[in-house]
Amino acid sequence: MRNVERASIVLLVGLLGVLVGAGMVWVGLRCAVPSGAGSAQPTDVLPLRSAERTAPAARVEGVRSPVGLGSQDAITAAIARVGPAVVNINTTYSPPTRDPLDRLLRGVMGVPTDPLPPIGKGSGIIIDGDNGYVLTNAHVVRGAARVEVGLSDGRKLDATVVGIDPLDDIAVVRIPGDGLPSARLGSDASLPVGAWVIAIGNPFGYESSATVGVISAKGREIKGSDGTVLHDLLQTDAAINRGNSGGALVDLNGEVVGIPTAMIPFAQGIGFAVSVDVASQVAERLIATGKMPWLGISHRDIAPEEAGDLGLREPRGALVVRVARGGPAASAGIRPGDVILRVGDQEVKGARTLGAAIRSHNAGERVEMVVWRQGRERTPSVTLGEMPV
Repeated sequence: MRNVERASIVLLVGLLGVLVGAGMVWVGLRCAVPSGAGSAQPTDVLPLRSAERTAPAARVEGVRSPVGLGSQDAITAAIARVGPAVVNINTTYSPPTRDPLDRLLRGVMGVPTDPLPPIGKGSGIIIDGDNGYVLTNAHVVRGAARVEVGLSDGRKLDATVVGIDPLDDIAVVRIPGDGLPSARLGSDASLPVGAWVIAIGNPFGYESSATVGVISAKGREIKGSDGTVLHDLLQTDAAINRGNSGGALVDLNGEVVGIPTAMIPFAQGIGFAVSVDVASQVAERLIATGKMPWLGISHRDIAPEEAGDLGLREPRGALVVRVARGGPAASAGIRPGDVILRVGDQEVKGARTLGAAIRSHNAGERVEMVVWRQGRERTPSVTLGEMPV
């Protein structure tokens, strides 16, 4: 009887060992899956942060079988045209300060009292090679103590931050030099859903990587981890990974149509890019003034079923959801529930056009607005502030 029990125990232990081993192999395989594969909740959206490894290899991934020879040649030509203007951005941040007791305890335990400064990696695009202006994402350089730009020819140059727009996740930095390769900015206004695009950047530190996909949708909105809502985004299934931030989303003409900015972790082919029409407008303002105008509200489009409740014949304008305390809108008497119909001489048809209307003015400029409240129009005058960074 005891021999039988012992045999049973040995068999059970062996079976458990096999199951544990199989589980470890499964976990290992799952961990080997690149960022962006698997499944996640649709609201789980993250900025495209960095990775540490580097490998100066160029590659084209994800070309689907329907691509004909002509399209493949166009893809190759587009990468050759834009690739030299895509740069690697390395950032260094000030290390967190330690309180005296923490430093003392670390010293007693033999642990370094001064931690290494945090670092990050991202991508950028040279948009003005004669003056050294580089376009990237705000979250790539925001708060960095040092920004270094790595060029396609191997040079590494210190950069200065010209300006940052956290609401549109766009920033401009400047590097020394002239005659640098620069990318041509196109427009996404006439870009149809289903158009082929190429994402070029430095995902996970792999410099000059290119992936191919299509425009999956336009006019998307996502909410970032800090609560900021990004409007007017392009959705693409071109593989976008951490480190692609600030790089180029390019059409088959070799023109930049978007700036990759976010992804849904563990999703299958769901990435987002800032519209180049938005990015170029922000870049122009930052290069000219170094700052962005700020109204101080959160807003959204009006749903068709809400128009009647607001006293509107049709859904138009931008609905004010939240007003920043002490901000320009609050000082002008704008309240949550107001509908902004006009900024200066520009009609506001929705959330997208409100952002464009504000960006067309300078910080400190006074503008007349038309606001719908309780069944009638009001005309507050607002002095736009400088967007907090």
